[in-house]
Order: sequence, then structure tokens, then C-alpha cells
Amino acid sequence: VCHDTTTPMIDKKSEGEFAAGKGPALTIGPAIHNKLLDWLIETAKKEDIPFQHGAEGRNTGTDTDNFAFSNGGVPSALISLPLRYMHTTVESIAIDDVEHTINLMYQAVVNFKTDFNFKFIE
Repeated sequence: VCHDTTTPMIDKKSEGEFAAGKGPALTIGPAIHNKLLDWLIETAKKEDIPFQHGAEGRNTGTDTDNFAFSNGGVPSALISLPLRYMHTTVESIAIDDVEHTINLMYQAVVNFKTDFNFKFIE
């Protein structure tokens, strides 16, 4: 099999671009609660946790879609770990991304206030 080495294996236009070593990806899209996403971004900045931005036009392809639209709607956000070759024997990640993702999730839980206002309009 001959492969064209000038053509990248991943199409950035359809797959997006998340670089290893630049932190977790925080995604915006229909299933993502914007105020919750904004709070996660604010938390990452406050705690000096690097992160990347992602966007989905329809669905995320994750369980986030199911959570967001179940039971009349559940405020949901998506924190993704950048990786390549998922579900293969050569799946690859950067250990720093794992640590930053864990730290962001931890900070999100310990800093979350029970009086957080999820309403878009007061």
C-alpha cells in the first residue's frame, strides 16, 4: 500500500484541531450549557490550567448529548482529553493533558457553588 505523505491523516476542517500538550478541550455546541462552559473557562483561567477551544455544529458524539437532552434538559458541559487513534493499539495522549484535565475537573467540583444560577434570563 502506498500512502500519499503530503496529505495529512486528519482533516482539520472536519475533525477540528486539538494539539497534544496544550490542555483539555472545552467544547461549545447545542448540547453545551453556555453559562456552565463560561464558568469552566473562568475556572481554568483562574487556576492557570491550559485549555483548548472546540466547537460542534450538531452533536458532540459523546454521552454529553444524552445528558443534555434527557429529562427535559440537564445543564451539561464537555471537557475532552485530546488524543489520537482512539480505540486502537497505538492510542496516544500527552501525560500533561491528562494531569490538566484531572486538575480542571477537580477544580470544577471543589469550586462549584450550590447557588450557581443556570438561568439565561433573570
